[in-house]
Amino acid sequence: MQNLYPYAQIIHLFCAIIFVGYLFFDVVILRAASKKMPPELAQKAKQAIGSVAVKIMPICVLLLVLTGGMMMSNWVGSKAGGYFETNLQIAFMIKFCLAMVIVAAVIVNLSCKFIFKRPSPLGNIHPIALTLAVAIVLLAKVMFMV
Repeated sequence: MQNLYPYAQIIHLFCAIIFVGYLFFDVVILRAASKKMPPELAQKAKQAIGSVAVKIMPICVLLLVLTGGMMMSNWVGSKAGGYFETNLQIAFMIKFCLAMVIVAAVIVNLSCKFIFKRPSPLGNIHPIALTLAVAIVLLAKVMFMV
């Protein structure tokens, strides 16, 4: 597993950039731009962007989970001496829990859209997902400083 770590880290980093970048674009830029265009044009733009994103983002989230799990085995677990023994492990587990909230919300939304063919009870998860993603990025840096 140690030999794969650098590759998992690179894939994880690029997927995180894509994921957080898309959330930032959707929550901040597209929302502000939509206010400056006619409502029907704004709706068409959101639908066009969403139709592409729904094909790319699930793969991105899956790769984030898989590569994150691979890297996680180096820092927490029985081989690493536990789950909450060090400050790094505590920060990592908080990061993991926040990521699982995002994953659960994505699963609910995609299930509602593609399996149940009805609107998600969660509504638009992008603002909260962006907030959680920013917290995850900060924890990713902080966990090596504590």
